Amino acid sequence: MTMQCQILLALAAAAAPTASAFDLMSAVLKSPIYKNLLVPASRNMMINTAKENGVPWADAVAWIRGATTWELDDDADVAVPAYYRQPFHAYEPGNLCWEAAWEAEVAGRAVGARNYPAFGADGEEAFRGAFDDALVAAGARTPAVGETILDLGCATGHGTRRLAAKFPDAASLVGVDLSPYMISVARRLPELCKGDNAWINVVSDDKRVSYARADAAALPFGDSSQDFVVLSFVAHELPPAATRDVVHEAYRVLRPGGQLWVTEMARFAESEFIHLYAIAATPPHAAGLRDGGLPQAARVAGVRVHP
Repeated sequence: MTMQCQILLALAAAAAPTASAFDLMSAVLKSPIYKNLLVPASRNMMINTAKENGVPWADAVAWIRGATTWELDDDADVAVPAYYRQPFHAYEPGNLCWEAAWEAEVAGRAVGARNYPAFGADGEEAFRGAFDDALVAAGARTPAVGETILDLGCATGHGTRRLAAKFPDAASLVGVDLSPYMISVARRLPELCKGDNAWINVVSDDKRVSYARADAAALPFGDSSQDFVVLSFVAHELPPAATRDVVHEAYRVLRPGGQLWVTEMARFAESEFIHLYAIAATPPHAAGLRDGGLPQAARVAGVRVHP
């Protein structure tokens, strides 16, 4: 009998919000208050969090800006959906700019410090480690020798590199992102970080790791070609229809018995509305997580959902 693919969900739990909280958030996201007040405030909060926890935001960004002459090195003919062109993460062009790519990993460290303040600058690793543990508890297996990993929405590759270090037996790891700016930075970092550098994370030149620019909802990979597909902190940036398309694509490219690992914020807690806003609500589609869109999308695709 053919083994069925699985989707394993690791979601950050929080108390269920009231309808009024989501109505308020939806109204705010559509108002000038969002762009002119809350987005700058969210960005400043992240920068201040970084500074307070020993994350060298300014130094790291200054280093990567000047580390090379930055040019887009991707000529893939990829259609960019309308939702992806919207402002989010405090950037007017969204992820379609150098600033978003230069600051992606630094912002990740700030988010980790905010979620795990006891760990300070190492909060992101504790944050990601907690999700690792949840995936294992849900039934995630360790990639065996020769198996492949596809990391969707990889940004500049920190999560992809982390997977490579964690799973040395994997034959290949491909990070996929729709932003040519993210992919360009991801590809250049191993070379730029060979000598002395001021980058925020350790970057090894692992030849198993490569990057491809593509829409996660229209992957350039064959049917049943991957053993693992990873979707980490991406769904909150997608409208519900795109989430369903991504899950369908993951199911298409997974081999029988393959697994889709999803890590994500589950929902917002009204009592922590401002706190969570800075972490996950700046993308315009974060509110779409409120209706259990990830598990539903998986079931529509015919994938077993755990837990």
